[in-house]
Amino acid sequence: MKILHLSKFYPPDPGGLEHVVAQLAQGAAARGHDVRVVAATGSSWVRSPGERTTEPPRFGVTIVRLPTVGVYWSQPIARGYVQASRWPADVAYVHRPHPLADLAALVGPERPTIILHHSDVQRQRAAALVYRTLARHVARQADAVVVAARSNLDHARDVGKTGRAKAHVIPFGVDEKRFAPRAHPERPDVFPEPARGPVAVFVGRLVSYKGLDVLLRAVSGTDLHVVIVGDGPLREWLAQEIVRLQLGDQVTWAGGVSDRDLPGYYQSADYFVLPSTSPAEMFGISTLEAMACALPVITTSLTTGVREVSEPDVTGLMVPPGDVEKLREAMQRLHGDAELRARMGEAGRKRVEERFTITRMVDAHLQLCEEVVKTARA
Repeated sequence: MKILHLSKFYPPDPGGLEHVVAQLAQGAAARGHDVRVVAATGSSWVRSPGERTTEPPRFGVTIVRLPTVGVYWSQPIARGYVQASRWPADVAYVHRPHPLADLAALVGPERPTIILHHSDVQRQRAAALVYRTLARHVARQADAVVVAARSNLDHARDVGKTGRAKAHVIPFGVDEKRFAPRAHPERPDVFPEPARGPVAVFVGRLVSYKGLDVLLRAVSGTDLHVVIVGDGPLREWLAQEIVRLQLGDQVTWAGGVSDRDLPGYYQSADYFVLPSTSPAEMFGISTLEAMACALPVITTSLTTGVREVSEPDVTGLMVPPGDVEKLREAMQRLHGDAELRARMGEAGRKRVEERFTITRMVDAHLQLCEEVVKTARA
């Protein structure tokens, strides 16, 4: 099959959506399919942003990057995106939220289309109202809609009733071989000495819905230690809050970490915390990465797919979003109980192996592709 992915950006540009696109594209290419990705040129791309670039196949995937003329409401505007999307694919994926991808699907050639709905437009209400009309229209025409968790459908207003009726649940997955426990990992310098006790790790973009303010307040006044991995618009705020709350000896910001080095940060920690406070957190792939590394996890009881990743009191602890006291209690409980950490970590690793691997995800998507192509040709 010829499979086309319409994405906002693509690695090395960071982001959960972008990494899912790469996993699906590379997984299909490894199984012999002809795969192409159309994406905007992001900040990590080294060539001139004014150039259209078709890269030689990497991991079997051809990537077409279009020049970005601006980013509005978190969405890139890329010249030539719609034209590049006319590649003669057997099936096209629209990765949302991304209005350009929806527009390309609407005016492009007639072909089977699958919407992978990562999330609705969240904060930009004015943009969401305008976009929703387009998004629902494309969903009505699409052959299938995919979400990573059943509960995410309750937050998928942009797909409408027609889109929800044709929805398929295919969980995200992680590379359980790359993210795996290690008895003696090389400890990054930002981690405190082991003698200072257990260390929590947070991995994610520094954005408001991740609940970093709640995390810092939970650590304040305790003997807890946290390493924060990631970058984003709140980096200056984070540095100022660490100073204001006098947490310099307890909270370390590691900044952005390369994909190559990331497993070592999980493997060097004792437990993982994702204190997200908004449904903008639709799944939490970093939670799966931590579980694959046999870390117990602390997550929040959001009504999205976040609550479907970890099993409360089995693979980790779950606390109400925004509740500083409950988060502090959960962190102190894991901090002080090595046996509990080991038991939950082992259960989390097993859960990933059974339900959340890249192989399972790619196989399920390819089966869906074959079904929609077969139906279209009938």
